[in-house]
Amino acid sequence: MYFDTTRRTPADMDEAEPFPREVLEEIAYLSRSANRARILDAFARRASTRRELEEETDISRATLDRIVNELEERGWATRTAEGTYAATPTGERIATETRAFAGAVAAVRRLGEAVDWLPREELDIGLEHFRDAVVRRPEPNAVNAPSTAATELIREATEFACLVNTPPSLAFEEAMIDGVLDGRLSTNHVITDSELEVLRQEPDRAARWRTYVEAGANLYCHRGSIPCNLLVIDERVLVLDQQPEAAEGIESTDSAVLQWARETVEEYQEEAERLDPAAFDRG
Repeated sequence: MYFDTTRRTPADMDEAEPFPREVLEEIAYLSRSANRARILDAFARRASTRRELEEETDISRATLDRIVNELEERGWATRTAEGTYAATPTGERIATETRAFAGAVAAVRRLGEAVDWLPREELDIGLEHFRDAVVRRPEPNAVNAPSTAATELIREATEFACLVNTPPSLAFEEAMIDGVLDGRLSTNHVITDSELEVLRQEPDRAARWRTYVEAGANLYCHRGSIPCNLLVIDERVLVLDQQPEAAEGIESTDSAVLQWARETVEEYQEEAERLDPAAFDRG
């Protein structure tokens, strides 16, 4: 097998053909058969005998034998000294990348147009982590259903972190403040300067937020734009539409999404100004 070891610069790679025919043929080989992908993925996860794999997958022995032989010929699988079969390092890489790509496609299909609510530059995890996410939308007879669901979550939560540019609903706001007053809810709450200005314009609302801070809420003001409206309520992440009045959002409990959301809020919090109660005094 020949490997081209010529060092390429990023500019060279940008100008290179992104979909070489031989690469597409390799992708097509694996994607044309779910059994091929399943068997390679199984070998990448752990070594197995052909009989074990037959029992686990319900793939016929004839089909399994043919595919295992093909994978060996391609250098993606090998027989071990113990008589089992396992993915080679190359096979493991291909299986991992294929799994991620399939997960990303599944996530796009599941989210539909809501995938546009996810930030681009700040999203440093793969889309495959959103394959089990749920899109919350208003219902014909319950337009506030997503907001109501979020309010129910905050009423029982102990952790609340967020990065937002629009004030919450009154019900969510009251539940959030009550949680801090009760000593149940810890916060890492980042708002934008535009949201702060909106809150200061309403005396009653400004008074509630002043109480929120006085009760011990960690509230910060970020000067500038933010990538998305992002909420962490305990172990649940909500990514809201950039038009919050639509009351729509993506909900995920994936551990990688949770870690990304917490770190994103923290990054903006570190660059923000911590607010004291006086921040809600007008002029």
